[in-house]
Amino acid sequence: MIEFISKAKFSGDGAGPAPLPEPTTVNFSSAQFSPGFSGSINTTKNAARIYAHGSTTLWSGFISGTEAKLTAPSDFGDNDGALQVAIDGADFSNAPRVGSVYTLFTGLAHATRFVEVRWVIQMADAPYIAASGNVLEVTGQPPTLETMNSQVTNGSNSATGFYSGALIPNASGYVPPLQAPAGTTYGSNVGSIKMKGAFSKLVVTVGGPRKVGVSKNGGVPSFYSVADETDGPVRAIVVPCDGSTATYNVWDGGNARNSGGHFVVAGGATLLDVGVRRRIHQFGDSITAGAGPGATGVNSEIMSVAAVFGFVGTTIGVNGQTIAGCKTMMDNSLPLLTVASTDVAILAIGGNSASGGIDATKKADYLACINKLKAKGYGKILCRGILPTPDGSDTRAIYNVELQSVVTTLADPNVIWIDTSTWIGYDTQDNTHPTAEGYRTLAGYAQPAYSAALGL
Repeated sequence: MIEFISKAKFSGDGAGPAPLPEPTTVNFSSAQFSPGFSGSINTTKNAARIYAHGSTTLWSGFISGTEAKLTAPSDFGDNDGALQVAIDGADFSNAPRVGSVYTLFTGLAHATRFVEVRWVIQMADAPYIAASGNVLEVTGQPPTLETMNSQVTNGSNSATGFYSGALIPNASGYVPPLQAPAGTTYGSNVGSIKMKGAFSKLVVTVGGPRKVGVSKNGGVPSFYSVADETDGPVRAIVVPCDGSTATYNVWDGGNARNSGGHFVVAGGATLLDVGVRRRIHQFGDSITAGAGPGATGVNSEIMSVAAVFGFVGTTIGVNGQTIAGCKTMMDNSLPLLTVASTDVAILAIGGNSASGGIDATKKADYLACINKLKAKGYGKILCRGILPTPDGSDTRAIYNVELQSVVTTLADPNVIWIDTSTWIGYDTQDNTHPTAEGYRTLAGYAQPAYSAALGL
C-alpha cells in the first residue's frame, strides 16, 4: 500500500488549518491526461483516438479530489468490467460505468491519490480515449491532475534515457516495443533503465514479478515491490526521491508475461544527459537468473555492479542452464539485444555442466558461446569461473582449469578470464544459490574484479 501525506494549510493567525474551498468540477483534456500512459498505445489507427491495449496499457497519475470519472469508449461498445482501477497501490477492481463514463473513485474525502487505470486482456486492441477534447472529470477542493511525463521506455537509446534488455515487437501500430518475456527461450531478461533529473518521485511500470531495484548515483540499491498477479498485467510502483539532481539506475525483476511486457520509468522533472551509456550483459544459469531463496533477477549482483560503473545491466540466465543450453539461448536472445563495441558481456556458465567433467564437447560449446558474443559486437567478454561453494570446501578448480584453457588458447586480449576461487562466504540456503544478502556479497567480489579487467 502506498501512503500519501498531505501538508495542512494554515491560516497564519493561529486559528488552525484554513477551511477547504467549496467543491468545484474541472474537465481535463486528452492532452493533459494522455502523458500518464506508460504502456502500449496506438495513435495511428484512428487520428481522433488514442488506443489502449488490454493488459499491456497502464495509465497512472496523481488526482486530487473527491470524485473522478474517465470517458473511455471501445470498438466493442461499453462493457462492464472492461476498465480496472487501483487507488494508492491497493488491489485493482472493476470501475463502475454509465455508458462510456467510468467512475475511478467517488464519495471520498478530498485528498491526492495515486490512480492506476488499465484495461482487461479481453478488450485486446479495442479500448480508446478521444485524442482531443475533455476525457477526465474531477470534482475536488480544488481538483488537480499530475502526470509523470518525463518517461524512459523500453528501447530508449538517447542522451536522456538509456535502456538495456531484449525487445520484441509490439502489436501492430502500438508503441513502445515489448520487453521479451522471461523463460528458457530468452533467459531472465531483467530490463534496466538509466536516467537523470531532479526527481521528487519516480513511477515505474512493470509486469510480474513486481519488484524493482533502484540505485542513485551508483550507490547501494534499494528495492521496492507490490504483490504479483496471475499472468502479470502491468501496474506501477512509486519510488520516492529527494528532489536533488541525480542519476538513477532502475531495473525490474524480469518480465513474466508470456507475450512480453513493459518496463517504463517516469519522473516529474526534466530529463538530463545521463553521460556514460554502456551496457553489461551477463549470460548464465540459475545464479545469473536470480533463483536464490528469497531472491529474483532483480537481486543479481551484476545489476548493482553495472550501476556502480555507470553502465546499465541485464541478466540473461536460465535455471539449470548448461553450456550447450546457453549456446542455444544465445541464438534466441542475442538478436533481440542492442549491443555496441563499448559494451561488455559476462559469460557465467559451467556449473550445471561440471557433472562428469568438462570434456572436449563442453569446451567446444564454451568456445562457441564466446564466439557468438564476439560476433554480436561486445568490446569485452569476461569469462567468469564457476563459483566455489560458499564455505570454500570446493573451489571447482578442476572444472575451471578446463574452461580457462579455452580462454587461454583463444589468446584474445578482449576475452578475459575472471578467477572466482576466492569468492566465498556468500549467504545461501542450499549451499549453491545466493540469497538477496548473498548477491550483495558477490557484488563486492565482482566489482573490483570486473573493474580491473575493464581498466575502469
